[in-house]
Amino acid sequence: MLAAIRWFKANVTHNERNNRLVVCKECYPKYAESRRKFESRERLYVAFGVIFAALNLLISRSLSSIAISIVIVLLLLAFSFLSYTPKISIKKQHSQ
Repeated sequence: MLAAIRWFKANVTHNERNNRLVVCKECYPKYAESRRKFESRERLYVAFGVIFAALNLLISRSLSSIAISIVIVLLLLAFSFLSYTPKISIKKQHSQ
């Protein structure tokens, strides 16, 4: 998701800043919990969307039900991004 936003800013708005996400050691547990909740919600919403789509297609096998199912799955996926927390890469520090 972050890569898509950066691509959009670089190629469409031409306003790329190349900022990096930084989390201090003291704030890392709170960040990790927030990221875990986001990933959990994302999986849950997609699972609900897939279940809804399967039930919708079992009830009515038409082109409109396929379109509605796809829209519902994408909408539920979008809801998971209300609690979006970007993933960070951690570089290990060497102690001397």
